[in-house]
Amino acid sequence: MINTKYVRDHLDEIRRAIKDRKSAFPLDELLALDEKWRGMRTDLQELQAKRNKASLEISDAKKRGEEVKDKIAALADLKAKLDEAQSEISRCESKIESIVWNVPNTLDNSVPIGMPPEANKTIKTWGNIKKKEGPSHVEVLSKLGLLDEERAAKVAGSRFFYLRGDLALMEHALESYAIDKMRKKGYILISPPYMVKKRYYKGVAPFGVFEDALYKASEASEAEKMKDIEHVDEELFMISTAEHALAAMHAEETFSGAELPIKYAGFSPSFRREAGSHGKDTKGIFRVHQFNKVEQFIYCKVEDEHKYFDELLANSEEFMQELELPYRLVVLSSGDTGHQMSKTIDWEAWFPSQKDYRELGSCSTARDWQSVRLDIKYDDKGERKYVYTLNSTAISIQRSLACIVENYANSDGTVSVPKVLVPYMGKEIITKG
Repeated sequence: MINTKYVRDHLDEIRRAIKDRKSAFPLDELLALDEKWRGMRTDLQELQAKRNKASLEISDAKKRGEEVKDKIAALADLKAKLDEAQSEISRCESKIESIVWNVPNTLDNSVPIGMPPEANKTIKTWGNIKKKEGPSHVEVLSKLGLLDEERAAKVAGSRFFYLRGDLALMEHALESYAIDKMRKKGYILISPPYMVKKRYYKGVAPFGVFEDALYKASEASEAEKMKDIEHVDEELFMISTAEHALAAMHAEETFSGAELPIKYAGFSPSFRREAGSHGKDTKGIFRVHQFNKVEQFIYCKVEDEHKYFDELLANSEEFMQELELPYRLVVLSSGDTGHQMSKTIDWEAWFPSQKDYRELGSCSTARDWQSVRLDIKYDDKGERKYVYTLNSTAISIQRSLACIVENYANSDGTVSVPKVLVPYMGKEIITKG
């Protein structure tokens, strides 16, 4: 589990990461609290020794028939000091825990140092942009009657949607295509729980930073806690990506070295409160509160991190290339890399309506950030090490649908189906629903 010893053991790397990220993480406060805590533990042990000695002295004095009234009063004062010391230690431990769980990850040496967007680095561009500009996916789908945001807003609120007819069919086609492809690559399919307990969510993401983006599914009332009702014994949160449920899946487990790597392909809906920035993407299915996704996830040995990072990224690129969507790869800078990640590469696809590239997915390594908090290890010739966890989007369904619609829209208002999806849809053209 994450603790101050881990921080002290990686102090130089963590301090450098905080500097490069321009993070406000209170490392010095944490170290000061840790030093104070260790001092208080020493004082507590001394008080406990004095209490034990005083108790023995009282016992011996009673056996000798001596008066012990003053000794008992002194012991009572000592016990009061012990109680106060233990309370102070508990308060200090709570402060330390609230800080230490949100220590930012160290950064890979290849991450560009600086702040976005200037420091983010494009490392590859693929595909020919056939449409320099064109109608938005909202315009195309509205004319075809395949997207109903108005009724979804009535039923669920803004940034939800109904997909109709051929668009709903394409949604399932994309998921089936991604699942088939990942199975052929040897990844184990996982349909995860859509909710995760708070104690595990704290292990997969910086909860203090991330909580506002999550939907809380349940919180036990005091009456329910008293009844010890199992299914409400802890707060539950809707998953914002299958990655989080997959990371928590093996919490408190130890693998043999021979079991690694473990490769999963999780498919699930994702739930996020994100509302975009400054009113951007308020229409359509690009930035929504609920979307489907197929996610790649790997547990591996420390020395295999870069090998499997490259594999995950290559898999994701295959999806883009087979869908024939022009894209670019962007290495996120230190100021843009997620708190729990050591390195992230985004792929951004071309959107004709915006005449720009927009993010469709990302590939990341969390190194041991998640496994330390979730206590997931492997045996390496008798030595216990924390596994490394890596993840990458296979396909983010709704964003990919939006991108396909814009790039494959025809002049007559219909939308061509990417060749790779035709077998799954049984048609080559999306028409009015």
